[in-house]
Amino acid sequence: MSVPLKLRIFVTHPVQYHVPLWRGLAAHPALDVKVFYFSDHSVRGGLDPGFGVPVSWDVDMLSGYAHEFLAREQDLTAPASVRIPDVRALLAREKPDWVLFGGYMFGFERQLALWSRRAGARVLLRAEFSDSSYGRRSAWKAALRDATLRAFYSRVDRFCYPGRGGLRHLLRLGVPEPRCYFSPYSVDDSLIARAKAEITRESARESLGLPDGCHALLFSGKLIPRKAPLTLLDALERTPSRDKLALIVLGDGELRREFEARARPLLGERLILPGFVNQSQLGRYFRAADSLVLPSLHETWGLVVNEAMHYGLPVLVSDGVGCHFDLVQEGVTGHVHRVGDAAQLAEHIARLSQDPARTRHMGAQAERLVSRYRMQRSLGGVLRALGLREGA
Repeated sequence: MSVPLKLRIFVTHPVQYHVPLWRGLAAHPALDVKVFYFSDHSVRGGLDPGFGVPVSWDVDMLSGYAHEFLAREQDLTAPASVRIPDVRALLAREKPDWVLFGGYMFGFERQLALWSRRAGARVLLRAEFSDSSYGRRSAWKAALRDATLRAFYSRVDRFCYPGRGGLRHLLRLGVPEPRCYFSPYSVDDSLIARAKAEITRESARESLGLPDGCHALLFSGKLIPRKAPLTLLDALERTPSRDKLALIVLGDGELRREFEARARPLLGERLILPGFVNQSQLGRYFRAADSLVLPSLHETWGLVVNEAMHYGLPVLVSDGVGCHFDLVQEGVTGHVHRVGDAAQLAEHIARLSQDPARTRHMGAQAERLVSRYRMQRSLGGVLRALGLREGA
């Protein structure tokens, strides 16, 4: 019997979207998996800087795989300071065959890129590769970024990319395509399937007091400038027949007070603003909605789009949302508007809200498309990059 490959994974903290992948890798008979973290804030709970309120996720994120906290309270807002105290000693102790991490901004990622090969390990990078940016770069900054990334990528053996935008980025910077493996970003669709089985659309809407015949838009995310929630309000001000619209907002943040002060006069009781909603409670709100809107200035992917499409919702996103290249087929699974273009977003909202049959059809198309973006396929991409087969 062959000795399992030692895979050591380094990420900042437990994230509900990643944990099913770690569990899937740990269950593979040809792998010995261990995940290293630098903060336990997401499982311990506490004030979330983005939401501006105490947050403690109510889903299990630590069982089903081996893990170790290298630190408990690293300041993740200062990426360069998040480092492994003695990276050479750790790699010597673990003796990994492969090291997996998810980017290049944190100090520990740069350490691993530098030292893993010297320790006899190969490097797998699974990241949100992107050339998009909400701040336009000058020519010299773009050139400096490209040169820095080329040097960093030269230390990586294989890459897992989530979508077409990521692959274009890698190829542009000279990474050979045979070293690139498709491992789509995905969500725990089993949790969504349970919610869909337990909660009907009718009961969800009744519990929220949504009137018959209204089109319920859903915004799920932090109320911060990057998510551009005020662009949504600008669009609603331009949308005719607002009396037929409702808005469900799942999230909190620095813009909440301004957002509610503007939105309440527009929608009255049809504004549903519960604040931060934990993972196990999201189903009721997604089931009650008719479409998702995400007008962000910038999202390297945007996993809430995956979630919404699994619930059978068409999506309205800005062209700053990276997943639109893969998930949003114009007029089929949703609509894409230019970043900050409230008038165009208003047109898309009106188009959906005035044609319920078309909205339902687009939602069904969205659900069909996102079925290709399941955790099993994410797992398969990582396994192929490691030279393994699923279940083998």
